[in-house]
Amino acid sequence: MKVAVTVWEDTVSTVCDFSCRLLVFDVQGAEVKNRSLVPFETMLLPERVKQLEGLGVEVLLCGAISRPLERMIRASGVQVIPCLRGSIEEVIAAYLEDGLANARFILPGFGPGVGCVGGGRRHRGGARKSEG
Repeated sequence: MKVAVTVWEDTVSTVCDFSCRLLVFDVQGAEVKNRSLVPFETMLLPERVKQLEGLGVEVLLCGAISRPLERMIRASGVQVIPCLRGSIEEVIAAYLEDGLANARFILPGFGPGVGCVGGGRRHRGGARKSEG
């Protein structure tokens, strides 16, 4: 499975819409293979989606993301796991261990009742709405 993470220096980029780089890698079992840093520079949302499709990305790990971009990426068949923070290596390890719901990986201000939680769930005013 091909996974991409939005990158800022050695951490998850705070806002997906403005990220300039992706780390793309293959997950085989519990191992990461074939890592590559890829420019993600276009600001046109449809072009960002096309780039993810062209790379064969199946899962996108990212920080905050606008609803329009998230909807477009999901509509293309890519699973979006938003509102993440932390070092790239720790986030990848948590993803492999199904541990992204840990509060240390959730952007401040997001979480139950406020925003999104790893796995793509969004919460508004206490009512859960699953997107995907």
